[in-house]
Amino acid sequence: MKEFWMKAKEWWMSLAARERQAMTAAGALLVLFIIYQWIWSPYLEYVNQLRKRIASDQETLVWMQAADQEIQKIESQSKGKAKSSSPVALLSQIQKQINQAGLDQSLSQLKQASNDSIEVHFQKVDFEKLMTLLVKILKEQSVSVTQFSVTASDETTGIVNADMIIKLS
Repeated sequence: MKEFWMKAKEWWMSLAARERQAMTAAGALLVLFIIYQWIWSPYLEYVNQLRKRIASDQETLVWMQAADQEIQKIESQSKGKAKSSSPVALLSQIQKQINQAGLDQSLSQLKQASNDSIEVHFQKVDFEKLMTLLVKILKEQSVSVTQFSVTASDETTGIVNADMIIKLS
């Protein structure tokens, strides 16, 4: 290795002063090129990628904040619904709403069907009033209708027989 450096030094000294200046300038330019190509350029590319990622993440953050606000809005609306923790409580609340709607004479049966559902049977009930009651129950209670059947009454238009199963949600 020492021999290599000796030959390189000998060669360097054999060059004229202008050639040494040219070689020094070329070497400096080569070092600058290598620094730019292998260090600075990849660094700038990495910074650009980070900026793009930040912009993308900010868009995602804005979307997530909007979704969070929508979720909170829905949750606050659902908190307004009466929570029936048992079918017995639900049975009582539905009976009260049927009475308030004036449909108690048409109610033929109201019973607990299972641990989380109520069966409701109406005979000769006004369809419009029944639908109004059903919408009110669905809005105010945390329930869903799992079965619903309606048959027209032979006697009067708009009067029906209806059976439904309401389940706790």
